[in-house]
Amino acid sequence: MSDDSALAKINEKSLEAFLDGIREDLRHPADPALLDEVRRAFRKKIPFHLRSYAAALMILRAAGLSRPRPAKTGQEEGTGQEERSGSTKAREVSAFSRSRKNHGLKAEMVPLFVSMGKRHKLRPQDLRTLMSEKTGIPVENFGRVHLLDHYSFIDVPASEAERILTAMMGAELNGRPLEVKPSRKKSELASEG
Repeated sequence: MSDDSALAKINEKSLEAFLDGIREDLRHPADPALLDEVRRAFRKKIPFHLRSYAAALMILRAAGLSRPRPAKTGQEEGTGQEERSGSTKAREVSAFSRSRKNHGLKAEMVPLFVSMGKRHKLRPQDLRTLMSEKTGIPVENFGRVHLLDHYSFIDVPASEAERILTAMMGAELNGRPLEVKPSRKKSELASEG
């Protein structure tokens, strides 16, 4: 379904009224404990930079404009479905990234400098796992790792950057000290030189 046809089905005033109702329910929830339990599950499963998209998808589903995908059954395991669904997921992520760029949307991520790179045999997943273990932030919340020869950059949720920097002080990876610090733009480096 194209974006235009979906948006045409959502009356702007109806959408505003729906969102106003949500805000009112947030101010005075009927069951605060249940709301908090669902919130924790949502935060655990949905990466920070995708939460607003997840909320938009839930609104579309509530309006009947999007259907949930059927869950995988146990019979599909080991039949090659994972490989096909994995490539499908990769295409979806790629399409999602392109659509965000095309619409001028920015993820709420910031890059951090990492003092190890390809020459140190740094693997992106090892870095994400270490950061997750040190901070308690789910691995999937960490973004792209850009490996260079002697150092790297990792995209992290902007709201968690300070916590990550603090937690990574004195960290080691593969028996080597690992320094993680805020990334500086080339313009900042040029002004110092």
